[in-house]
Amino acid sequence: MPGYSLANAVKYASGTGARTVLLLSLQFLHFFTREFAMNRLSRWITAVLAALVALPAIALAQGAVITGKVTTEAGLPIEAATIYITEMSLGVQSNAQGVYTLTIPAARVTGANANVRVRAIGYRPDAATIKIVAGRIEQNFTVKTDVNRLSEVVVTGSIEGTARANVPFAIARLTSEDVPVPSPNPIAALQGKVPGMRIASTSGQPGSSPEILMRGPTSINATGRSQSPMIIVDGVIMKVGSLDEIGGLDIESVEVVKGAAGASLYGASAANGVMIIKTRRGGTQDGVRFNVRSEYGFSDVNSLDYGMPVNHHLQLDETGKRFCMAGSGNVAACSRTMVFMDEIMRINSVAADTTRTANPFQWNAPAVAGGELLNVFQAQIWPGQYYNSFAQIAQSNPIKVTSVDATGRMGSTRFFVSGGVTDEGGAMLGLKGQQQIRARVNLDYEARSDLLFSVSTLIDKGTTDTHGASFGTLLRGAPAGTDYLARDTLGRPIIRGGGAGIRGTGNGGGNFLYDAENSISERQSQRVLASLSTTYFPASWISFDGAVGYDSRFRQDQGAAKKGYRTQSVSTGTNLGNMSIGDLTQTSLNASISTTLRKQFGADLNTKLNVKGLYDESNSWSNNGGGQQFIVKDVYTLSNLSTNQTASSSENTVKNMAVVAGANADYKGRYILDGTYRYDGSSLFGSGNRWAPFGRLSGVWRISEESFWTSKKMTDVRFRVSRGTAGNTPSFSAQYETYSCSTTGCSLGQAGNSALKPETTTEIEAGMDFTLFDRLGIEITNANSTTKNQILNVPTPSSLGFTSQWQNAGTLANHTWEVSANLPIISKRDLSWNVRAAFDRTRTFVTELFIPEYFISGGTGQGTGSYFLITARTDKQDGVPVNRYGNVYGRLFYKQCSDMPASVQANCGTGKDYQVDSKGWVVWTGAGNTTADGITKNLWQTKLPAAQSPWNYPLQWGHPIVDRPLKGQKGEGTGTMHILGNSLPNFRTSFNNTITYKKLTVYGLLDGTFGHKINNQGEGWGLLDFNSGYFDMAAQTVETAKPLGYGWRVGGSEGAGTGGFYDLLGPNNYNVEDGSYVKLRELSISYKVGSIRGVGDWTVGLVGRNLKTFTNYSGYDPETGVSGGQAGSGLINQVDAFDFPTLRSFTLSFTTRF
Repeated sequence: MPGYSLANAVKYASGTGARTVLLLSLQFLHFFTREFAMNRLSRWITAVLAALVALPAIALAQGAVITGKVTTEAGLPIEAATIYITEMSLGVQSNAQGVYTLTIPAARVTGANANVRVRAIGYRPDAATIKIVAGRIEQNFTVKTDVNRLSEVVVTGSIEGTARANVPFAIARLTSEDVPVPSPNPIAALQGKVPGMRIASTSGQPGSSPEILMRGPTSINATGRSQSPMIIVDGVIMKVGSLDEIGGLDIESVEVVKGAAGASLYGASAANGVMIIKTRRGGTQDGVRFNVRSEYGFSDVNSLDYGMPVNHHLQLDETGKRFCMAGSGNVAACSRTMVFMDEIMRINSVAADTTRTANPFQWNAPAVAGGELLNVFQAQIWPGQYYNSFAQIAQSNPIKVTSVDATGRMGSTRFFVSGGVTDEGGAMLGLKGQQQIRARVNLDYEARSDLLFSVSTLIDKGTTDTHGASFGTLLRGAPAGTDYLARDTLGRPIIRGGGAGIRGTGNGGGNFLYDAENSISERQSQRVLASLSTTYFPASWISFDGAVGYDSRFRQDQGAAKKGYRTQSVSTGTNLGNMSIGDLTQTSLNASISTTLRKQFGADLNTKLNVKGLYDESNSWSNNGGGQQFIVKDVYTLSNLSTNQTASSSENTVKNMAVVAGANADYKGRYILDGTYRYDGSSLFGSGNRWAPFGRLSGVWRISEESFWTSKKMTDVRFRVSRGTAGNTPSFSAQYETYSCSTTGCSLGQAGNSALKPETTTEIEAGMDFTLFDRLGIEITNANSTTKNQILNVPTPSSLGFTSQWQNAGTLANHTWEVSANLPIISKRDLSWNVRAAFDRTRTFVTELFIPEYFISGGTGQGTGSYFLITARTDKQDGVPVNRYGNVYGRLFYKQCSDMPASVQANCGTGKDYQVDSKGWVVWTGAGNTTADGITKNLWQTKLPAAQSPWNYPLQWGHPIVDRPLKGQKGEGTGTMHILGNSLPNFRTSFNNTITYKKLTVYGLLDGTFGHKINNQGEGWGLLDFNSGYFDMAAQTVETAKPLGYGWRVGGSEGAGTGGFYDLLGPNNYNVEDGSYVKLRELSISYKVGSIRGVGDWTVGLVGRNLKTFTNYSGYDPETGVSGGQAGSGLINQVDAFDFPTLRSFTLSFTTRF
């Protein structure tokens, strides 16, 4: 047997025929399974393929050959159209010239008539009846444009496959034709392509998956749960692992239902919508086709500008080249001086596990006492060289993606076999990114003309470098004068580039590179996905379906600090090394069996009845261990740890079952009525409420099919309406009593709740689809949902002893509009241009709350503890309904005179006590002064006493003013909490263009999100460390320069500071910014080369992803957020906590098929 090279595979296959193709596939898959060391699964797959190899060869002599061409009405050839004969289970696709050849074996040539059908994406299906006789038969097809693709057959939410024209709810279907820029992650490839489906990458770390939000959130508190949709891949319900392990290059189609009106068929776990992903299947024509795709390129950061200053506030000597050392005792300030990087090297260059104490720099921690905050300006130029620490650690790391697949048919068996390798290096110095190896085998076996078996299998193995937790302190506390690539005199990366004595806060340690070299942070994962389904058609009026799916994932996280790990101060638990290992094994099993009955009444009424039973179970086992102080260096086992050894484990099982009944009636192809009923039982429900009902009633009126509809300008018109219910289950522990036990005894935790119900979403969706002038396809949807029985963590009376209890205690409502448009602008033989656009808008409100209103956090440990107010009050504050979910609360600094209390406004303006300064903020100046007089009149030290202030609170001259109650009003002295905006967008839109000129294709996607607010915590950290570009004063004049205190404070509104915006990272209208953006999400240029020296059908392309962001947001990237928290999604927790930065990528792709 030749080696595994592609050239040898082609040579060997061409020499020995189709049977050898399966042998090659067998060897190829054996290679992958051997790598995974999964012997049992390897033996099973090997046995399946070996049985296929044993099938007899198919003789083609004396057969019939149907050939022809598929074209548009304009005579243009259609590539990849499917031509098939359903009764014979035969089919083939047209080539680039629109030509097809469908071969029928001699044994099946009977002289009988058969219906030859054709389908192509974007065109209406067509059929022709021909007589099957031996020899050559010519049959051409001319198909009409189907702009809205209503003839596509979809399965999601319906009792069986149905043309979209007859589906009574909004459903999106994407195929590989709609994803010209394929992504290894199947979710990332969908960004910007489906209205009402928001997808964003809140972290750029390789291995992380984008977050998904359909229409709007359905849970007020999603702790331990998710706001993401149910996802089903080849019949397997995804309950474990990450979608990046599934791979995106083998995807055949994705169907999306965004709300309960369409997802009710899936019951208690489908309130957030449903996605059905199908991977590619085998060919319909005897033979085999190979496809090879390779991408090579790199990823890097989107921007190096994130608000860092060039200048600093530390004191320089008279030469401007050396830094003054702070005075102490009898030693005066500036009597000793230092070269900045010399001092950094002195601090780090010591043969110890800790660093030296830094000599304190003058003004390193300006204070109120002595007036330092009002006299020091961030205007000193860094002597010598200064650095962008982000640019130093960012680098262009390689991306390598290679996949090979074989598609074919042998006799009654269709097969798809693929294997791929992905290496995504990320874009950070010292980090390894993620590497994956994956294999897939999909088989379809027609045991008889009325019996079909389908098998889908996937194996994935991955390794991910999980370093990266120290981004925030490095990038926001880092002095620009520190060279973070420097190594100390002992050759080690520096571990301290700032901190105490240099920065008053101690931030800016900058041990990112040191940590990458001297610690282990790695994840190993192994995933197996398998499904088996069967369909039996004993008669045209009845069919039986059965399916079982299995998903298994093993993950191990390992972290360790090597023995001798350095810290800034003594930490024996770190210096002598530490280690932790966590193993997580997750499995899930789902099974279903169903019967569908069909009955036609007369010539016009067709009905269907489906009855189904379902069961699914998921299991999770975790084991964690750790400890400190390695006995022997460089031996990373738990038994090598000597102190603080810990061990823990957990196990849980969830079981669900359901019965479903569904009926459908189609009268004259114009009136469709559809209904389903589902009864779910779950171990996650309280023991007193184990079952819950869900259902749907919906209909379609295809009005343009009526005899009275004569318009030629507006066609394919249909109205649809659907009312459905679906649910969200409680988290695993929500129904149980919990206790916390230690050696001293046990204490009560949460109270149990046997009456806990699932959240139930009822959605009414109405829509209209139509085509204008046979060119412009429009889809419009309005959806309104209410989710009752909100599962909330309610404080309990202290007399019970428990702290809280999960209860059904509220209602959340969503109101959504969605519009999509498809316009083929040009459709000519050598030139085509197609434009697609999408728009959506959602508003979410808390309409009922059976507990007192309360605040929840924005997902971070600091600064956002009172970020969102949960209330059902409908009054307005700051012009916004108070009960709108996602309202961001924080302090308000006056920006114009009209913002001030009415009684003060008359005293605001030019020449008055209050004026707007050069930064755009209202400040107190005192009558007769201007905002430019701070330095020239020495006014920065001036203060308006509280007794003279309208707010009975002292005001510092020239400083921003916080809105607070006036003297004598309730809450006097405390800043008023305002609604600063909403974390959910006002609307979203996207545009994609595909232009093809002869063999050249250009594709681009613009994706925009508008009107949402982001809390820029990175800027907050910059204010804390006097390290914000907004307050870089070097380019200012004596009239416009502002001292450090202008942007700095701690505690209360001006407590311990002199004013400013910092406020312990608390949100305010300075650091909560407009996060609107438009992103050039995808751009590709491809050229179809064709055959090279008679081999293959080659295409070469350039691919760019996340290339450019257009925004006024001052942070690194507005596509950000914090996962988890009570909101349960980074798309709600729009807080920029400076996590791993998002990346862009550029690759060169090569594809061929033969």
